[in-house]
Amino acid sequence: MIWPSLRDLMLGRVLWFSPVVFLLVLFLSLSAAQAASGKPQLQLTGEITQAENKALILQVGLSVPPIRFTCDASPVLMRRYLQSATMAARDALQAMGYFNARIQTHLKQDPDCAMPTMDITPGPRVHIAAVDVVVTTSAGDDLTRQSFLRDYLKNARPAKAALLNQSVYVALRDGIIERVRGAGYLDADWRRHELLVDPKTNTAEIHLDLDAGSRYHIGKITIEQTILKPELAQNLVGAKTGDTYSTQTLVAMNQNLASSQYFSDVRVRPQWDQRKAHEVPITIRTLPNEPRSYELRVGYGTDTGARFGGKITQRYVNRSGHSWKADLSLAQRKQTLGGTYSMPKISDPLNQHYDLYEVFDREQDTGITTLSSTTGLRWVRNFNSWTSSLYSEYLVDRSQFGTNPAQTTGFWLFGARLGRQELNDPLFPTKGFVFSSGISTAAKPLLSSTSLLRAHVMLGGLYPVGKWVFKARTELGGVVTPDFNSLPKSLRFFAGGDQSVRGYAYQSLGPIDSTGQVIGGQYLFTASAEVMHPVYGRDWWGAAFVDTGNAFDALSAIHLNTGAGIGIRWRSPVGMVRVDVAYPFDGNQRTPRLHLGIGTAF
Repeated sequence: MIWPSLRDLMLGRVLWFSPVVFLLVLFLSLSAAQAASGKPQLQLTGEITQAENKALILQVGLSVPPIRFTCDASPVLMRRYLQSATMAARDALQAMGYFNARIQTHLKQDPDCAMPTMDITPGPRVHIAAVDVVVTTSAGDDLTRQSFLRDYLKNARPAKAALLNQSVYVALRDGIIERVRGAGYLDADWRRHELLVDPKTNTAEIHLDLDAGSRYHIGKITIEQTILKPELAQNLVGAKTGDTYSTQTLVAMNQNLASSQYFSDVRVRPQWDQRKAHEVPITIRTLPNEPRSYELRVGYGTDTGARFGGKITQRYVNRSGHSWKADLSLAQRKQTLGGTYSMPKISDPLNQHYDLYEVFDREQDTGITTLSSTTGLRWVRNFNSWTSSLYSEYLVDRSQFGTNPAQTTGFWLFGARLGRQELNDPLFPTKGFVFSSGISTAAKPLLSSTSLLRAHVMLGGLYPVGKWVFKARTELGGVVTPDFNSLPKSLRFFAGGDQSVRGYAYQSLGPIDSTGQVIGGQYLFTASAEVMHPVYGRDWWGAAFVDTGNAFDALSAIHLNTGAGIGIRWRSPVGMVRVDVAYPFDGNQRTPRLHLGIGTAF
C-alpha cells in the first residue's frame, strides 16, 4: 500500500480519507461541547475547611441539595441554587450546635465553569445548660428510678455543659418513650418535649416530660397448635394472663416455645387494637416440627481416637409432650449405646422433666476392659440458671484390670447433681464459668456389691484482660468405701488426658497394682492454668498452659504429676479446634505428647 502524501491530502486527491478527518473533527467538537456543559461542583471555603471541622464538612455535604444544572446554566439559576444550599447548610450546622454561623455565597469564575461557593465560619458552638427528664405514671410513680430506664439514662443523658448535638437529643427522646412503651406503658405520651436554644448566650435546655399512664398486663393467650394438650402448651409459654406486659416478656414467650422441640416456627403477636381494661390479648401462631430428627457425627480426639456417632430423636410421642432419643457412639477405645425417654412435668414443662434411661458401655484402654449397663430414673429441675437432678440407677459392671481375673459387680446408686454454665459464646468462649458437682451413694444391703459414698466437683472459668484470655480449672473427687477392690472403673478416679493433665495419656495417672497396671484411686485432684491470645485475625489463637494433678489412695500420699506446653485454638464453624503439645515433667516417659480435640474443654 502506498500512503498518500501531504500534497495529496491538501489537493483532496484521496477522497476516501476525507470522512475520517470529518469524524475526527466532529468528535473533538463534541468533546469540547461536553466539557463546556459539565456539572459544576459546590465549593466550601472558610474556617469550616480546617482539620477539626471534618464532621461539619460531612454534615453540610450530605445536607445540601445536589447540583442538577450544567456549567452553561444562567447565573440566576446558580444563585437560586446557592440560596437553597445556604438554608440546608444552616440547618445542618444548627443540628450540630452552631447557631451563629456566618455563610457568604458567590460564584467563583473558573476558565471552563462557574463554581457555586459558600464561605462558612461556624462560630461558637452551643453548650447544654440544663437537662430535665420527668417520667411518671398515672399513679405518680417515678419511672426514671426503674432499672429499665435508669440504666439507659445514665448513658444516654447528655452531661451539663456538653456540646449540643441535636441527634443526641432526638435519640434520648425516642429512646425514653420506646423503653417506657416496651415496659408495658402503651399509652405513654409526651406532656412536653422541647429543645430550647438561646443563640445569644450559646446555651440550650432539654425538657422532656412524659406521662407514662398505666401499665398494661397480658390478656388472654391464644395458641394455635394441635400437637400438645392445651394445658401443656400454655405452660410452655412461660407467661400467663395477668402477668406484666413488656417487650421482653413477648421475646421470652417466643424463645420458650421456639427452643422446645415441638415447633418449627413460632410467632407471638400482641393484639394492640383489641386491648381494653389495660390488658393486651396475645395470639401465638405455630407450625409443628418434624416428628423425628437424625444426626451423624464424626470426630477425633487423642483420648478416644477416631469416633463415629449418630442420634435419632423423636420430638413428640403423644399430646403430653413425651419424647425419646437413641444415641450411638463408636470410638476406638470406647463404644456407647444409650436411650432416654423424657416426660415433661405438665405444670412446669420449662423447668422440670423426668427421664427413664438405659446406657450400655464398652471400653478398652490403658490395659482395662469394661462392659457395663446402667438403668435409671432421674428428675431434672432448672432454677435461676442452675440445673439440678436427683436420680436412682442400677449399674452392672464387668471389669478386668490387666491380667487380673474379670469381676462382675452391681450397685444400686442414689445421687444428686448440680451444675451451672455461663459462657459468652458456647462454641468459642472467652469469658464465663462452668461448675458441675455430683454425689452418689450405695448400700450393700440394697443390691450393691459394697457400700460407698462418692463425690465429684469441677470448676472452670475464663477471664479476658485486653486481648489476653486467662483460663483456669480445678477438679476434686473422692470415694469412701470399705472394699475399694469391688469398685468398677467408672466409680474410681483417674487423671491424665486432653481434659485432665496434658502431657500424659488418657487415664494413665493413678495408683498401680503389683503388675504395674493403673487401677485408679479413691481421690482425685487436678488443676490447670492457661492463657490465650489471638495470633491471626479473630479465629486463630495461641495458647500456653500448665497442668498438674493425680489420682491417689490416701490424702497423706499425694504426688502430683505436672505437664506444660503450647497450643493453637481455631474458631471453626463447628466449635473450638484444639491442638496442644505438652511435655510431662514426671514419670519415666518424658517425651512431648500431642493432644487433639474439638469443642470447649475445661
